[in-house]
Amino acid sequence: MLHVITSSKGGVGKTTVATSLCCIFYNQNKKFKIIELDNNNSSLKYQSSDIFIEENSKSLKLKKKGEAISGMLFDLMSDETIEYIIDIGGGDDTFEILDAIKSLDIEKTYYIPTTKIKKYLSNAHDTFEYIHDPENTMFVLNQYNDLAEIRNEFKYFFGNKKMGIKAVSENFSDDKFLGIPFSDYFQIAEDDEMSILDLALISQNITEKENRSKAFEDAKGDRKKFENLLTQYWNSQEAFKVFEEIEQNFWSLSLDESEENKNTKEEK
Repeated sequence: MLHVITSSKGGVGKTTVATSLCCIFYNQNKKFKIIELDNNNSSLKYQSSDIFIEENSKSLKLKKKGEAISGMLFDLMSDETIEYIIDIGGGDDTFEILDAIKSLDIEKTYYIPTTKIKKYLSNAHDTFEYIHDPENTMFVLNQYNDLAEIRNEFKYFFGNKKMGIKAVSENFSDDKFLGIPFSDYFQIAEDDEMSILDLALISQNITEKENRSKAFEDAKGDRKKFENLLTQYWNSQEAFKVFEEIEQNFWSLSLDESEENKNTKEEK
């Protein structure tokens, strides 16, 4: 399966979507590989991560576009049992890479990240039209504050009759979007060169009392280090809640499509 995260605009959350998918697959014990086509290596900056290790991460420089595309195609044809995540950097090269991907006879889902800003939603519409695969394309509404209020936050996606706002595109609909919440814990994890799931897992399978004892032992008399370890544990507990929300938003696309899962989704 191929998961393509794309937008010709920067700053809409492509890396957040790509790394979130990787975390979901890792948490569900699925084999995955992320291939980043960019010049910034932003998806692969987690040096302290247990998830983004060398064997399931690759970065290809778009300044060598021909080599990057052929390198991507080589990987995609090497193992059909892997969930491949393609993180395409924004810019003029986006559509040429999409053309190469569209020609592949591989099951694929496209994800178009966007924010609530109107010009970015217009770009999301243009990207959707270029892909021209509506059955397999989803919009990802990035940085919402409250999922229950997402229609009010993303007025130009859903439209708002009371305010006289029309949806930017007729392609935007209730069954065509996923969401990723705004959270400071993405940045907190990144500051420690981890993904949000790396941070979230620190507090799993260990009680707060056990963590205090371990932190005291690891600090070796350093009060500041002890405080930092306690703070990291508390941050981990909150990060786990954020990850659970992300996974719930994406779960229908990341889990096996058994009849039981399908029935559960219909009930929702």
